[in-house]
Amino acid sequence: MSRLTQKGQGAPFGLLSTVTEVVTTAPYSNSTTTAGERFDSSDGREFVLVQNGAVAIAAGKLVQAPPVIADHQNMAVTAYAPASSTVPYTTITVTLGATAATVNQYAGGYLVVNDNAGEGQTLKIASHPAAALSQSLVITLEDTAVTAITTASEVSLIPNLYTGVVINPTTPTNTPIGVTLYALGASSAVPAVAGTTNVFGFIQTKGPVSCLNGDADLTVGSAISPSNATAGAVENGVIAQGFVGRALQAGVNTEYRTVYIDL
Repeated sequence: MSRLTQKGQGAPFGLLSTVTEVVTTAPYSNSTTTAGERFDSSDGREFVLVQNGAVAIAAGKLVQAPPVIADHQNMAVTAYAPASSTVPYTTITVTLGATAATVNQYAGGYLVVNDNAGEGQTLKIASHPAAALSQSLVITLEDTAVTAITTASEVSLIPNLYTGVVINPTTPTNTPIGVTLYALGASSAVPAVAGTTNVFGFIQTKGPVSCLNGDADLTVGSAISPSNATAGAVENGVIAQGFVGRALQAGVNTEYRTVYIDL
């Protein structure tokens, strides 16, 4: 039986024998930061816990992080308040583009300072309220900037890569993050909200795994890329499409073949 241990802590548990305890509406229904926790097995395979998005994903499919929203990039900063002895958390206020933000949509994700004062810093997001399009959004950060952020700064929001995952599309909207081990049902709320259907499960990020093949010419030992013709599939390596691992079996188009995923 494959058994997992959480990196750095915890006793091992069965990977596939406890699926009903992992893909559930209950244990993680109040959590927005559980997604992204990593585990490994004794044979070197690596896994990550994800919350699926609004569309179910079958087993053996390449998975992508939630799409980056263009209207939440390169935003103006209107206020920055670092943590102090009286206020133990840092907040930053930005002006959204023409797309609204839902409550904690970016919890567990990142605020990146992409231009001007403080540029080059990546700060983890703790929480934030909802905000309408083109309105102010106050974000509470887990991290305080080392170099001060000012109203001259421009920032971008990057979602938690493992909350609201989607099948890897033929035209990428974020980065591939792993392969499904079993079917993941659809979540009705992303991030997770108590009382709704919040579907969590493991995807594999490293080691041998079955994945849909979208290239009849797949060759053993070759680099593999996300397919630009079939969603959730891989194909022979193409530099412009990036690489996600290597082929362990010769390709048969539309069949599931063993690949060594390395994400």
